[in-house]
Amino acid sequence: MENLKIIFDAMPQLLHGLVFTIQYSILGVLFASVIGLIAAFMKLSSLRILRLISNIYVEIFRGTPLLVQILFIYSGLPLVLPLHKWFGEGYLLVAATCALAFNEGAYITEIIRAGILSIDRGQKEAAQSIGMNGFQTMFYIILPQAFKRMIPPLVNQFAQTIKDTSLLSVISVAELIYAGEIIIAQTFQAFQIWAGVAILYFILIFALTRFAAYLERRLQIDRR
Repeated sequence: MENLKIIFDAMPQLLHGLVFTIQYSILGVLFASVIGLIAAFMKLSSLRILRLISNIYVEIFRGTPLLVQILFIYSGLPLVLPLHKWFGEGYLLVAATCALAFNEGAYITEIIRAGILSIDRGQKEAAQSIGMNGFQTMFYIILPQAFKRMIPPLVNQFAQTIKDTSLLSVISVAELIYAGEIIIAQTFQAFQIWAGVAILYFILIFALTRFAAYLERRLQIDRR
């Protein structure tokens, strides 16, 4: 009972950190989705230079640890660019969001590219045979079908984004891990506090995966 009391007492501070975790996760997912969509189209482009740029981006951000990317963007880039002058105190938010977005965007690029390529080529030919141009074919025929197949890997990636926000504590973003560290420094009750942190992460990610399963059923995903 004493352990539960310690967790409940710490819950207001942990929930405050959880709010920041959710906020950074949402920002990271939104920007990563935009980056991933653009990079996927570049990778599928007939122009070699666009494919090259997209490949370099994906290889760099998938081939280096997120922690290194966070530290590079937050403390490395300001040494060569006046980023703190441009963004002031808001640079912490900008750096954390950019690091998450570019890292997760590299993985989403491959998910979107694979989803688009999974659609039978006959669909494209059929659309063009009734007079649709390339843009209409992609956005009215290919992408809606591809999106249904992308849902499971996208949800996994979004869940990974939530977990990756824990690394933002190294640059003092007041997310859930950072809140836990502060409480432990004040109370020295590491077991109970980390248990509380784990419970909150589990609830958040479990809710996301259950929603994805519901969405998958509603859209009647082709499970072949």
